[in-house]
Amino acid sequence: MKEARKASLQVLERLEEAGFQAYWVGGCVRDELLNREPTDYDVATDAPPEKVQSLFAKTVATGIQHGTVTVLIHRQAVEVTTFREETGYRDHRHPGQVQFIKRLETDLARRDFTINAMARDRRGCLIDPFGGEKDLQSKLVRAVGEAEERFQEDALRMVRALRFCAQLRFRLDEQTKVALIRQKSLLRYLVVERVTQELEKLWATEKPSRGIRPLWEMGLFPHLPPFTRWGRVVGDPAIPVEEMDRRIGRWARWALFLHLCGVHPEKSKPHLRSFRLPAKDVEIVSSVYRLGFQWQLTPIDGRTGKQFLLTHGKEKLESALETAAAIHRWDAEEEEGMREALIRWQREMPVHHLRELRVNGRSLMEATGRKPGPWTGRVLNTLLKKVALGELPNEAEALIEEGCRLVQQDS
Repeated sequence: MKEARKASLQVLERLEEAGFQAYWVGGCVRDELLNREPTDYDVATDAPPEKVQSLFAKTVATGIQHGTVTVLIHRQAVEVTTFREETGYRDHRHPGQVQFIKRLETDLARRDFTINAMARDRRGCLIDPFGGEKDLQSKLVRAVGEAEERFQEDALRMVRALRFCAQLRFRLDEQTKVALIRQKSLLRYLVVERVTQELEKLWATEKPSRGIRPLWEMGLFPHLPPFTRWGRVVGDPAIPVEEMDRRIGRWARWALFLHLCGVHPEKSKPHLRSFRLPAKDVEIVSSVYRLGFQWQLTPIDGRTGKQFLLTHGKEKLESALETAAAIHRWDAEEEEGMREALIRWQREMPVHHLRELRVNGRSLMEATGRKPGPWTGRVLNTLLKKVALGELPNEAEALIEEGCRLVQQDS
């Protein structure tokens, strides 16, 4: 991210040269104070958006009605937003009016949490009117000003508060927590996609339990989409929420979250669709959940294990293993033994995919004189299984001979 910082520094310098104020703001300031590498560097300025466009050769009007222009410097994108004041929030999500202003502190006052309401100039001077640095030191997520007002303006801030607690390993300020509980009914105004985005960010943290435990403790499910549309009450977690903190991947975390919410594997697809997940993710996660829930493989089940690897692939089966370990509460030794078995089976298999077979559909058609059809896929998959399990060598002559035999048998 060093190149991104250099690009944003050039933006700051150019704006100042033109006589405007310019600062790094928000997450990049917070992350640098925490000695974390920022994912991006946002800039705030008193220059109107049209002036920002005129000062730089390459810009994109990504949100110009709200004062945001993306400046492109050496292929690096830097978001530049004019100081603004927001009023007349509609649907507890979007401001009805945006007014461009000249005062940085007023712009910072509209932000969600103190740790995100800091600015820094290019010389390193920190502007922190709401005590964000102190809250960083105290590991505290606290709303800027009146927490209830901040949540009434934008209900997504409630979900973001929980995500920041998990992401940064912070705790929620008590007054902010009380305000969240009081305003939780406003969560119904959120669109599902934004909730899903926050959950995806949670799955990328080391301890997502910090962010999802409050869904139960604060009683948020009855108000939060898509759970409000499930037609059923989310009961107590099926297993300890801390099982989410195992070192598992995204697919396994989605599967485990469904399990925590009491969703049976056979009903997982419609529930996954309710999060507006891509169709491919719905298929994969539901399969991972079902395999993990029903897991019966042991390290000595080599033949069955290899068949599973052929059918589902190594990545999906590893995710299912992670899911099984959490659902069935395996200890570290049991999980590691199963993981080593998967690795061993994968290594022992001479082939893993159809493309590795030394025969294809065309050669089978030539050898049998048959026209193309579904039969080629059936025969090739049978050959793959036989070679993978060591029942047949991966040699063209042997494969053609066995393929012809299978075709005659199928006739």
